[in-house]
Amino acid sequence: MRIYLLYSLIPAILILSCASAYAEEVKAGIWLINVDRFDTSTGSYNVDFYIWFRWSEGSERPVNFEFANGRAASIDVIRQSDGYYEARVRGTFVKKLDFANYPFDEHALTIEVEDKVKGIDDLVFVPDRDASGIDEELSIPGWYMKSWSIDVEEHRYPDATYSRLIFSFTLARYTLSTLLKSILPITVISTIALLTFFISPKNFAQRIGIGVTTLLAGVAAHLNLTGQLPQIGYLTFADKIMIIAYGIFLHGLITTTLVIRALDRERGEYAQYVNRRALELVPVIVGILAVLLFLGMDVVIVGAVNGWLAMG
Repeated sequence: MRIYLLYSLIPAILILSCASAYAEEVKAGIWLINVDRFDTSTGSYNVDFYIWFRWSEGSERPVNFEFANGRAASIDVIRQSDGYYEARVRGTFVKKLDFANYPFDEHALTIEVEDKVKGIDDLVFVPDRDASGIDEELSIPGWYMKSWSIDVEEHRYPDATYSRLIFSFTLARYTLSTLLKSILPITVISTIALLTFFISPKNFAQRIGIGVTTLLAGVAAHLNLTGQLPQIGYLTFADKIMIIAYGIFLHGLITTTLVIRALDRERGEYAQYVNRRALELVPVIVGILAVLLFLGMDVVIVGAVNGWLAMG
């Protein structure tokens, strides 16, 4: 009798388990129209886009959506019918940015959509890749659209898991303009600083003038280059280039000081020798700094400095 009751309950258990495991699939897509006010100092950007949802006809609208990484300033319903909902959204979104390669950085910005109430057991987004995309006339001053994608992932909260639709688009800086505006100035300044090694040690006043002037110009260029970045705890590509330039400036000023000391002792030949050997050391100094900075030693150095400051 007990075995009979057990077998009679199995269908009911299976039905309940299947019902609880059922999650309605909603096909969702985004068409990006415009991006403006991309502020790298705060990681915020304004976007204008269309969003739509498709679901099984005959059922009520299953989606009550919200944005996980921003807020909509306006939502204008374009079309709403049985099994379809479309709206135009304008809003401000935020993304944590990585400036390690600045000024050759690129940033993957996102529009992240979730349902306000229904978890993954009740609703699952399906990306509409065929209809989604980016408007051909979209233009962002100083940036170009490198790529885009639309995917779905599970996002876990302490009390529930939700299906999250993620529309991602990557903005990158123009390489040529970045080279001309950011790297070329410091290259020219560093080259001028190296010219001091080709000036006779007897003209030490001119050497000091060039060394100090190029150092001040380098500091001004560095501040202008990184002035729009937020406070970050790591070195950017621009910082590493500037540290190498500072090494050249400092090496030139130290060499000039040694030359002056030699001339004060009336050792002209020794001054020429110091100047010649110092010029030969320039590529060695640049190479050592480049290896230390671009092979990850900058992380150790910055960490050590931050630890020392914390202890102080």
